Amino acid sequence: MKSLSDFTPRLPQSFLIVGSPGTAKTTLALQLPRPFILDCDDNLSGPVRYLKSLGKLTGPVFFDTPLRLADGKPCPREQQYDRSIALLKEACESPHVETLILDTLTSFTEMMFTKTLIVNGKKLGDNVRTFDPKFEYAEWHTFLKIFTQTIYWLKSSGKRICLTAHIEVDKDELTGTLFKFLKCPGQFRNTISGLFEEVWECYIESVGAGSTAKAIRKVRTSPDARSIHLGLKSAAGLGSTFDADMDLIIAKLSPPAP
Repeated sequence: MKSLSDFTPRLPQSFLIVGSPGTAKTTLALQLPRPFILDCDDNLSGPVRYLKSLGKLTGPVFFDTPLRLADGKPCPREQQYDRSIALLKEACESPHVETLILDTLTSFTEMMFTKTLIVNGKKLGDNVRTFDPKFEYAEWHTFLKIFTQTIYWLKSSGKRICLTAHIEVDKDELTGTLFKFLKCPGQFRNTISGLFEEVWECYIESVGAGSTAKAIRKVRTSPDARSIHLGLKSAAGLGSTFDADMDLIIAKLSPPAP
C-alpha cells in the first residue's frame, strides 16, 4: 500500500489527440519524449518533413508499420493486428523508448475488426467478390475486449501512451445540430476518452485576411457546443485552448524541480 503523501506528479502518461486530417495530430504526438510511433496510416512523410524543417527532431525517434513485414513485403491484413502487437511489444521492452504512439486509432480499428472476426471463427471476405461478415453482438463484445485489453496492456508497460484519432460530424435528426464524435464504431466512441488523462482536439485557427492571412495550429481541451461528445479534458490543468507548441506544453506539464 502506498501513501499519496509520497506521490510525485509527473508528465501525464496517457494522451488521446483527436482532430480532422491536417490539424497536426501526428506532428504534436511525435514531439513527446523519446517516441516510438506505430504508423498504421503509413503517412509519416508530412509530419517528419515539417518537424525536420523546424529542427525539432533532434532526439531519438523510432517507428515501424504493421502494413509491411520485416522484409518490406506487404503484411496480409489478417496478420496486421498481430504484427502491431509484436512491434509494440518490442517498443515496450526498449530502454530507448519513453512514449508509445499509435497513429491512428481509425486504421488500428480496421485491424481490430479483422482480428475480431478471426477470433470468432468468421470467414473473411476477399474484398473483390465477397466482403467481411456483418458484426453481430458477439463480435462487438469481442472487439471491445480486444481494444480495452490492448490499451490496458500498453498502460501497464510503464511507458507513456498516445493515441491519435480522427473525428467525424453527425447530425442530430431532431434539432439539426452538428456534433463532433470520435471516428470509432458504436457507443465506444463516447467512453474511450475515460481511459486517458489528457484528451485534446487539434484544430486550425485562421488569423488575418488576404495576403496577411495565416493558419495557427491550436489545441482545445474544453468542449464547445459541437464537441461535447469528444470527452476533451486536461488533468494537468493546461487551460481551455493554447498553441500547438509541444515545447511550451511539456514545460507546463513537467513537474517542478525539487
